[in-house]
Amino acid sequence: MAKTILPITILTAAACLFAADVEINGDIQADYASYWDKDFSPTNAANQDIGLSLTAYMDENFSVTVNTLTRSTFINQDGEREDSEIRHGLARATAIDDSEGRYTAFYFDGIQFRWEFTPGAAFLFGDLTYNAGAFNYYYWRDTGRYAAIKRDETVRGVGMELGEGRVYIGAAENNISSLIVYGSYPFEILSKTDEHLVITPSADWAFGDDIGRSYTYFFGTEINYSKSKDLMNYGVMLAWGTHPYQGTGVHTFLLEPSFSYDFFNIGLTFFQALLADEKEPVEKQIFTDEQTLFAIEPSFSLHKKLAIGLAYELHDPSNEIDDDTFHFIGPNIYFYPTANAELVFWGGYNKRHIGANTVSFGISGQVQF
Repeated sequence: MAKTILPITILTAAACLFAADVEINGDIQADYASYWDKDFSPTNAANQDIGLSLTAYMDENFSVTVNTLTRSTFINQDGEREDSEIRHGLARATAIDDSEGRYTAFYFDGIQFRWEFTPGAAFLFGDLTYNAGAFNYYYWRDTGRYAAIKRDETVRGVGMELGEGRVYIGAAENNISSLIVYGSYPFEILSKTDEHLVITPSADWAFGDDIGRSYTYFFGTEINYSKSKDLMNYGVMLAWGTHPYQGTGVHTFLLEPSFSYDFFNIGLTFFQALLADEKEPVEKQIFTDEQTLFAIEPSFSLHKKLAIGLAYELHDPSNEIDDDTFHFIGPNIYFYPTANAELVFWGGYNKRHIGANTVSFGISGQVQF
């Protein structure tokens, strides 16, 4: 959806002049990595992923938000440029000497008007983005690329918010002749100081002769449970989603439990997709590029600003192909300089059934404000 930002500069400036308050938010991610081949020769890469939003509050009930975005790019096997990925494999990283790919321009990424006409209820107009089944697994947290149920979809239209519930109706951004209706609502089953249980169903439906995507609808449910007792905390996130592909249902499942006691923590991710057609490419049928993922990381909090973990990951891009599975194991050293800021020194060994095994290490940073 990104467009050049110049056409909206005047609108943004005007809104700021008459606004009662202006708020700027951002999510900034960057990394550097070296990938070493079997001859111990490095290939260096660096990525940036920056999203900024400006919200002008005209009064306490009405606001307008403008979003901007810039992402590093790389040249794929077909010679085309794609968005690179933070802390991913070499094939999707921006080469350190690719200045065109590393330092891309900021683009307009949506505008939204919001009117809270009564406490807890709001009317929205503009570019409305939704998703379902977001991962806690660190490589797949970007819902624009990965989701267990539905990755980011943006419509230009109207919406209603009632508490945390949402209904959006609008024109699809990727097609001129389709209309999408989306809705979700979290049902809070348990809401105690030390225990929470929330069940969130969500769905969308696309109308039109040419809807611009391979599925007419999606439906999914997320279950989040957490419990705390003294120094012990544990929880689990479960997600199930389904959508049709060429007339047959695709089903996806996500399990992410976590546990902590005092300074010890452990997190696990298991994702599995049941495809409509095992002979068709996996990435065309689901919202990830791997059919099976298992990842586990025990870690120790040595200080409120320092933690050390050891991650193991099993990746299977296609269950029908025997030799495409690969394993990754390596340490993560987490630094937390201040609130909403993180630096991670990471490394690991990537063992592949086909192709050369690789060793990699790097540093990644993220700040949210």
